[in-house]
Amino acid sequence: MNTTLTLKRGISAEIYKFRGTFTLWFLILAPAFVPTINFIIFMSKGEQIMANGGNAWQRLLSMSLDPANFLFAFFVIIVALFVHNIEYTSNTWKLIYTQPLNRTTIYLSKLFVFFGMLFFSLILFGLFTVVCGYAIHFFKPDFGFAEAFDKSFIFLVCIKLFLATLGFASIHFMIGQIQKNLILPLGIGIAGIISFLILVQGWEYAIYHPYGYHMLSLQNWKAEGFSLWANMQPVYLSLGLAAATLIGCGIYNTQKRIF
Repeated sequence: MNTTLTLKRGISAEIYKFRGTFTLWFLILAPAFVPTINFIIFMSKGEQIMANGGNAWQRLLSMSLDPANFLFAFFVIIVALFVHNIEYTSNTWKLIYTQPLNRTTIYLSKLFVFFGMLFFSLILFGLFTVVCGYAIHFFKPDFGFAEAFDKSFIFLVCIKLFLATLGFASIHFMIGQIQKNLILPLGIGIAGIISFLILVQGWEYAIYHPYGYHMLSLQNWKAEGFSLWANMQPVYLSLGLAAATLIGCGIYNTQKRIF
């Protein structure tokens, strides 16, 4: 059977599993959280926020990116749990490996769906942020959201954030593949995030911490003359880690026994 066709069927089967589950709602509602909060803040205290002037879109983006960049790490951990927990709770791993699909196809299907979920939610976040700005302008036209601002920058930031997240996202995908304990990946994720926030205060090698790539990739983004694609080291480190982790996990996955 054609490899592309089998992979397409595998991806379709993975997506079908989440039909009617909370996971799909989570992928939609989670990206709307920060824009919704910012909408409420601007509607209630917009005059104070814009009292010193400045570009309204830039102010909104500042209020959106900083908390979203921090919270997205927890979002990745939760989505990784959702992707694998559906197999463990229904005890269907044996059934999956009896299907007329080789293990590599099954592995790649689940991986692509996982990464697709993350990318989909990030693009939704960018879209909700833009909608938030236009909604504020509709109700409060004097805040300055009619000023020129390159909206594509918001989506480009989301794409870079996605690439810089693949490193530790791959770690949690691998953990979900090799064991079913829900507490372990949560503990590792929280410990990883907290340890980075501590080490980045003064340790020179904190730039290599996998749980900090996404934060470092947008470091100093508010500075004048900031170039989004200038600081690519965190992205390259993230992609390198993702490649090594996923290749190793793929090899393990094709050889493991399912009892």
